[in-house]
Amino acid sequence: MKQYVALIGGVSGAVGTALARELSLRKEWKVYGFARREPEIILEGVNYFQLDLNDREKCIEGLSKLVDVTHVFYCGRATHAEQVLESPEDNLRLLDNLLNGIELAAENLRHIHLVQGGKYYGVHIGEFPTPAREEDSRVPIPNFNYDQQDYLVERSVKRKWSWTTSRPNTLLHFSPQIARNIVSTLGAYAAICRELGAALDFPGHPGAFLSVTQMTTIELLARGIAWMTTEPLCQNQALNMTNTDVFRWNHLWPKIAESFNMPCGSVRPLKLEEVMSERNEVWQNICKKHQLKKTNLDQVANWGFADATLERYWDEILSHNKSRRLGFHDWDESESRFLNLLKRYQESLVIPV
Repeated sequence: MKQYVALIGGVSGAVGTALARELSLRKEWKVYGFARREPEIILEGVNYFQLDLNDREKCIEGLSKLVDVTHVFYCGRATHAEQVLESPEDNLRLLDNLLNGIELAAENLRHIHLVQGGKYYGVHIGEFPTPAREEDSRVPIPNFNYDQQDYLVERSVKRKWSWTTSRPNTLLHFSPQIARNIVSTLGAYAAICRELGAALDFPGHPGAFLSVTQMTTIELLARGIAWMTTEPLCQNQALNMTNTDVFRWNHLWPKIAESFNMPCGSVRPLKLEEVMSERNEVWQNICKKHQLKKTNLDQVANWGFADATLERYWDEILSHNKSRRLGFHDWDESESRFLNLLKRYQESLVIPV
């Protein structure tokens, strides 16, 4: 019998996939994973099924046989557009339906984990106190992260389970099936600029080119979640989870241009969603010319996500002291990881060399 039994909600997403991979490789874990749609990546050792958290009754029915679950990992979010505030009501309803269903089935439920992010501190809104600490005051705006965490805190009082939340910042990952990815999106942008005979201009806010930012390698996040959900010292706490280093786009940008053997341009602010969304024909020519895997541009790049990321002219720094103090000492080098992932996309024939 396994020591821990995981139920991963949102297993088809980037975080859910990374977490399923991490846990399934550990001998002490049994892993269930569900999503609304059938996952494109099927991992050995993961028991997959489909479930829509919008339907309360189907949640109860679909989770009723998972009597052995000990740990729930919620990696999902309600459907939302980029650059808008996400609905607290919709996101809270999904979490509530999940817990109502699994609590009826799993008598030995020990822990609930919620994946949050830098948006807890308002990184998407404007300047905030840095380095952001887990106990910092909240931002006075609607924020589904607040509603979900308050819900866990209140619900756990009369339950046997504890909770944790992880707060990564912009994720670094290789996920060809997911367009909402800063590496593949900027890789596609660079390829299109080169094809059109343009230099690699920085399309974001001039201040964002110089500001200090952090990212989180997704495998590091998965290891961090596995650690905090089984470490007694972390019970009922939130933990920032970043690569622990910082970088500036003005230092990384010339290296991205070098990866495409093209000149590095200047800061030239533009809305990628407006300018690049109509470039699918150019992308098809690039795919044919470089013998890439046949994809539509919107399968590789999410321009709204890139616009939101590159418009932040304020520093984005989350303190990692708390997780270090509690025993997690993992780290990664963000610039090198970004370039390695870019190379991986090129070697996988998703974007051109």
